[in-house]
Amino acid sequence: MGRLLLDTSKVSYEVAVNPVPKLDQSGQQKFDRETKQPMWAVQLYALSEGSAEVINVTVVSPVMPAVAVRQPVVPMDLEALPWVNDRDGKVRSGVAFRASALTAMETAGV
Repeated sequence: MGRLLLDTSKVSYEVAVNPVPKLDQSGQQKFDRETKQPMWAVQLYALSEGSAEVINVTVVSPVMPAVAVRQPVVPMDLEALPWVNDRDGKVRSGVAFRASALTAMETAGV
């Protein structure tokens, strides 16, 4: 299946929770299978006309994204990753989000 890259042009994003290392069950930082780069977890407000949502985004980058709470950002190569989990007869599903970077937007006269 091809990558599901999202059009971010009509949505504004703001950091809701500062980035932290994405950890596995044993508390070790996760690394991307393909690039071998570390993974970082960050929550973003996704604001579009008439709606707002908090999304969890995994950023695959050699260094932690240098962004802070309430900072407007642009997620680069934002990708939706639908998932399904069937455990003990209970089916759960959702969408995970992944980006290659978070670019801070300049804000005028803060």
